[in-house]
Amino acid sequence: MNKHLTSLARILPALALAIAIPAVQASTLQPSGLNLGGTSFMDGFGKAGPGFAYIGLLQYRNNDKFYDNDGNDNRAFSKPKLRSTVMLNQLAYTSDMQVFGGLLGATALLPVVRLGSSAAPDSFIPLTSPENTKLGDVTLGLFLQMPPVFEHGRPVFSQRFEVDVIAPTGQYDTTYTANIGSNSWSFNPYWAMTFLPTPALELSTRLHYLYNGRNTDPGFGPAIRHVQAGQAVWANFAASYQVVPNLNVGVNGYWFRQITDDKLNGGRDPVSGVMARGVRTTDLSMGPGLLWKAGPKTLVFANVYLPVTVRNTPGGLHLNLRLIQDF
Repeated sequence: MNKHLTSLARILPALALAIAIPAVQASTLQPSGLNLGGTSFMDGFGKAGPGFAYIGLLQYRNNDKFYDNDGNDNRAFSKPKLRSTVMLNQLAYTSDMQVFGGLLGATALLPVVRLGSSAAPDSFIPLTSPENTKLGDVTLGLFLQMPPVFEHGRPVFSQRFEVDVIAPTGQYDTTYTANIGSNSWSFNPYWAMTFLPTPALELSTRLHYLYNGRNTDPGFGPAIRHVQAGQAVWANFAASYQVVPNLNVGVNGYWFRQITDDKLNGGRDPVSGVMARGVRTTDLSMGPGLLWKAGPKTLVFANVYLPVTVRNTPGGLHLNLRLIQDF
């Protein structure tokens, strides 16, 4: 297992789209562009010294089911299809400044997104989305990459702390039911770690917390001046085994759970015809993956995610192809 395996900073590939619909909604108001499964193997490792790294993530999501609060098909939609192709570009810089024994760094992420949506003519809620390719919400962050812990001459543990802010810079238009941007700020700190119990086996996780600001143009009608998505926690998790030199295969997944109710006009009381109390997003998805060390400074990841338990959000097949290029 090579100690220079690199997994830098924050990836946010997912489009957990906030669908503005009445009564039985497709999802709560969680922002788009969250890192649901965008990072997986060797996630706790980072650069051992100062310099830049580029991380590119190409993701395809085919959400062909919309789930209600009980995890069943949402009857407000008839034959829904929501597809997205995302090219996420991330630049991370690790400095030589040490804080608490770790290296301080900064990162910026810019997603480029193409959406496609459709529903049957008899669907109670139509699915509409912008045409052409649009920019998503930008993420800016500061991270602290801790040095790996060595035992018997090999790395056994590495971790990173990061604080991210998601800015509402992406496409947003209330005339569409599916948007790329969220029209609200979000605060998203996380802790990532990798543990290597043997030279060939690694276990990784990334634990997130999410606090969302207000959307002052929700498109629910004049009675709803602003909305605020509830707080959430989630984990990306993965385990892989080195089957041959430079190639790991394993399993990857993510579990997202909203922990507080959404707010409308600053309160938690439900508003008739818009949403009900206790409508919170849950998403557990898992699948196979691999990690290929393509060169001394190049890593390639491939991940598949299939829904296991989903509530109040779209679900379906998700495919990731990610490149990390160290400089």
